[in-house]
Amino acid sequence: MTSETHLVTPPYDQTSLESLAWHRAFGGLVTALDNADFWLAAVRTIGMHLTFDTWVALIFHHHRPPRILAESDEDDGADDALFQDYQRGLYLLDPFYIDAKGCAREGVYTLADVAPQCFRHTEYYQRYFQRNIVADEVQFNCPLDAERTLCLSLGSTRTFDHAALGLLSLIQPWVLALMRQRMHFEFEGEEGAPPGPHPWHPRPSAPSELDSRYALTEREREVSQLMLGGSSTKEIACRLAISIETVRAHKKHLYAKLGINSQSELFSLFWQARR
Repeated sequence: MTSETHLVTPPYDQTSLESLAWHRAFGGLVTALDNADFWLAAVRTIGMHLTFDTWVALIFHHHRPPRILAESDEDDGADDALFQDYQRGLYLLDPFYIDAKGCAREGVYTLADVAPQCFRHTEYYQRYFQRNIVADEVQFNCPLDAERTLCLSLGSTRTFDHAALGLLSLIQPWVLALMRQRMHFEFEGEEGAPPGPHPWHPRPSAPSELDSRYALTEREREVSQLMLGGSSTKEIACRLAISIETVRAHKKHLYAKLGINSQSELFSLFWQARR
């Protein structure tokens, strides 16, 4: 007579339990789509699986400043004044804004995906990015139409590692679907509208209608903003589909118009114009 040993296999392992917890949380977010605190609930859900320090949900517009829908509060380490400075003009130097305006793409993107060669050496990085984001940023992009991209950005004092990026890729379809559906409940009227465009904001008006203090052509404005955002001459030429010599000519002309001799002076004028 032989005895048989029966091994009882648990119905769920730890990975399955974590997966069930995610699906349950996702279901809760679907239910909360029309709630005022949806964005906070969304980032808290992501925060159960990913470490980050700051966040902001916003809409990038091609012809006006971004509209911030929700953001980290002071307890989360964010500085209110920095977000105000961002809307007043610093967004023009944001590599995520530049990338979304140039080629609206759906997905999750890292700073390394969009930042130009010299980004970490720019005044923008030193004066704004380091103080607000510090080390790294990832962004979920959801193009809404030809003019707008809905974004959810997560900032960290540490670089996102491969495990974090893998998780972001895994949850990307769920997050983007939620973001797209949330737009049915976001009102884009005058109340809470962003401030007027920065004098160097690209707009469809003729150069003669621009602020007389900064009477740059549309192309000179584009070159100046890409320069301040950290793009090299070669990168600017590639992005604007012009020759390197043409980029150099534009730099020469805009420096002469503004009466400056360095990129540091160019940033100072840009910074003053946002006030």
